[in-house]
Amino acid sequence: MYFSEEFVLAAYKGLKKIDPSVGKSRQEKVSALRHLLASCELMKKNNTDSVSLQVNDNKARTDFINAVSRVVSLSDDGDYTIDFDVEFAKRNDFGVRSNFYTTRLKDSRSHSIEYPGRPKPLLHMDNEVVSLTEDITENLKSAFNIEKIRAYLSLWLFRGEDFSLTSEKVTTSELAVELEKKLRSIYTSSIAEQLLPTESELAIVINACTTHLANGKSSLENILSLQTEATDENTVKEKAHVLKNNLSDDDEVYIAASKLLERGSKGILLSGPPGTSKTWYALKLAMKLADGDFNRISRVQFHQSYSYEDFIEGLVATGSIGGTEPLFKPKFKTFVNLCLKAKSDIDNNYYLIIDEFTRGDPSRIFGELLTYIEADYRDIEFILPYSEEKFYVPQNVIILATMNPYDKSVIDLDAAMERRFEVIELAPNKDILKSFLTNNSVKGVTIGKLVNFFITLNKFSEHGFGHTYFKDIKSEEDLIILWNHKLKFIFEKMFKYKEDAFKEIRNSYLEIISEDGKERIK
Repeated sequence: MYFSEEFVLAAYKGLKKIDPSVGKSRQEKVSALRHLLASCELMKKNNTDSVSLQVNDNKARTDFINAVSRVVSLSDDGDYTIDFDVEFAKRNDFGVRSNFYTTRLKDSRSHSIEYPGRPKPLLHMDNEVVSLTEDITENLKSAFNIEKIRAYLSLWLFRGEDFSLTSEKVTTSELAVELEKKLRSIYTSSIAEQLLPTESELAIVINACTTHLANGKSSLENILSLQTEATDENTVKEKAHVLKNNLSDDDEVYIAASKLLERGSKGILLSGPPGTSKTWYALKLAMKLADGDFNRISRVQFHQSYSYEDFIEGLVATGSIGGTEPLFKPKFKTFVNLCLKAKSDIDNNYYLIIDEFTRGDPSRIFGELLTYIEADYRDIEFILPYSEEKFYVPQNVIILATMNPYDKSVIDLDAAMERRFEVIELAPNKDILKSFLTNNSVKGVTIGKLVNFFITLNKFSEHGFGHTYFKDIKSEEDLIILWNHKLKFIFEKMFKYKEDAFKEIRNSYLEIISEDGKERIK
């Protein structure tokens, strides 16, 4: 059987992790990697530690071109990828006669050089003979993110290979064995070792796909079409995502969170009444701490129906009655999948945002992981109940959660759960309110009146009333709509048994509105 289109597409997309930037930098690394793999394939084939690419050796050049094509080709017509994203080209020689051959190899006739120029070098060239650099292992790790991409790369390299597997779905151990056989049969031992993915790294790709194998070869042209659609979809999502990695270094919440993390905290609760920017701060903190890398951030929201089986692992239907496949198989869920990603990238922290932490039952949702999310019990193995696999929570997984401690409809945290989190309290803030209104070009007089109303409101509100309710106010019309369709109903409920308080708050709000507008306030 062959890798399915979905599986190959996942591998293709994952290879963008060779370089998070878009443009020349990633293209140069892809170019360097394809020439390295082609060289190592020929060294293995010829049982040598170098490859001759002298201009008069047509067979060697043809073999090299074919080897490069096996890394980057997308069709039999010569289409190939430049960056494992959306940049494609169509050359029968896959760039061998361009920068690599005419500039690098030609220069090596007069003096030995190393290739490529900008990323750390992987190949040494001397008189048009190519060999591996002495520090290639370190360079692959530091400059080419090989540990992040090797699962995707090993899958992509064998996108058209026939595997001796019989099921549409594979286990990590089955796939690891098959990939090791093929890698060692094609590439030199030192490079094969660098390309071998761990089972945890493979699990990330496997768990992201519904099918892994198919009876026929995947059409790379169809994959190219799917990849384009996926890119278009991601572009739309990115444009719709209004948040940016722009939280100030001087932000008080960021400073507090940073100090807690430096002291070894693994979980932070952002606590406060509604409208105090809890979710906004959780996202902003995660983006800033992750240097804007969304691949290192996961988000969930707890609710009354959310369970251990949704968050850690559960059984999913995979077969049918009378079929050969089991009816149910265990499947890793959000938290375990994030941990697997974090394990393969121990130099970086990964962040889980849990919104409405107490709206579900956190102790039931975390289950036995309640113990292992604590800092002192990280990296200690235990057995997951459904899959019966050994697992541990790595040190580089950080939980950022939000909660409203005053909501009577949610569950109070027990002492065991509270002990595993530090709390940053977010209170109603008139300065943030002022910044909202100023940025919206609201007149100074109106800002003053609205701030006075905000202060009065929070004197009467038992637990506080947040500033974000007013973040979109730009005009008097906005103020009228906000009262008539939101604030009026909130305050009637909040001050159900305090009629005088409700009247004073309404009168304070009317002070902001013009005489003509007051008639429209309900």
